[in-house]
Amino acid sequence: MKDFEFHIPTKVIFGKKALQKIPKEIPILGKKALWAYGKTSIKKTGLYEKIKELLSKANIDFVELGEIKSNPLLSKVIEGIELARKYKPDFILAVGGGSVIDTAKAISCGYYYEGDPWDFFEKKATPEKALPIVVILTISGTGSELNEVSVITHDTQKIKHSLRSPLLFPKISFLDPTLTFTVSPEYTAYGAVDAFSHVFEFFINREYKKDFLAEDLMVALMKNILKWSKIAIKDPFNYEARANLMWASSLALCGLIKSGIGTYRFPIHAIEHTLSGGYDIPHGLGLAILMRAWIKKFKENNMIKRFFIKVFDLSAKDRDISDKGLEIFENWLKELRIPINLKEAGIPEEDIEILVDKAFNIFVLYGAEKEYPKEKIREILETAYF
Repeated sequence: MKDFEFHIPTKVIFGKKALQKIPKEIPILGKKALWAYGKTSIKKTGLYEKIKELLSKANIDFVELGEIKSNPLLSKVIEGIELARKYKPDFILAVGGGSVIDTAKAISCGYYYEGDPWDFFEKKATPEKALPIVVILTISGTGSELNEVSVITHDTQKIKHSLRSPLLFPKISFLDPTLTFTVSPEYTAYGAVDAFSHVFEFFINREYKKDFLAEDLMVALMKNILKWSKIAIKDPFNYEARANLMWASSLALCGLIKSGIGTYRFPIHAIEHTLSGGYDIPHGLGLAILMRAWIKKFKENNMIKRFFIKVFDLSAKDRDISDKGLEIFENWLKELRIPINLKEAGIPEEDIEILVDKAFNIFVLYGAEKEYPKEKIREILETAYF
């Protein structure tokens, strides 16, 4: 096991009665909130009025920033920063999934920065101060409710980059699985794939490859996501399925399972950002397609075979382990009703070279261009097309 540091300053309040604790918990952060949320879902489900009532009970004044879309945009971050500077909130309340939380994180540090907030995402600047963030999670998948990462898309450049800072950990995250009962089967599936992909990338792309505790945790999380995602799709009001998916998603990217693995890369996510950033497809859809392509391309790799053995319970002695493993993974995606290649997702084959260039630039930004040259990226995307 490699040396590591582990720190999560976020308080998690989990369960059916989590929101009842809002009036007691959030006033310690102040009396004024910038309330960020998505489009219409929280108003349709009645959550909007419920939160208004809870904020009133807590004597919290607020201003609203709504209409935050999936694959959140820099323009909405800038709008939120301008609104915050006029209103001067004590904290940001993010009600939604990863897109809303990531937007809130970018606003929280952009609030104190005089330059272009995109500077943070291009590694030209580092956040030095940030507004506190409170999360009420409504969809499982990204894990943003328990980590320090924000991912934003540049409107005009059509590129998607990530920002990481310890200042961006939410102070409190309220996780009530019943809030995910109304999430559509489609987005339940995308969220499950997103969470699975986080663990998968740690598993296959880590420096420390021995069998140890963190690997056992990864295997347990992936098995749980495989199991409960299928149940949640068929029975959306199954509390155990929703609860297990929510907690697995949170644990997948909070830093716990990467503790001790040494250096690692997230190449599948890097390449995917060109898809959801450029075509506005769901992030989970792009990850599903690229994970399948990665497994197909590198199915003879020792770590992929180890993944098949540990997660799919295949035998190391099986001569057809690689083909069987790929088939099991594809069947999971099909059971979730997710397209398995770029052609099915409607991405033009002639755009592959553009995607190669964009992905390569992301690897350059992270100093990984030697590990992932254009030729390798091109091979993965070509594999992903069919």
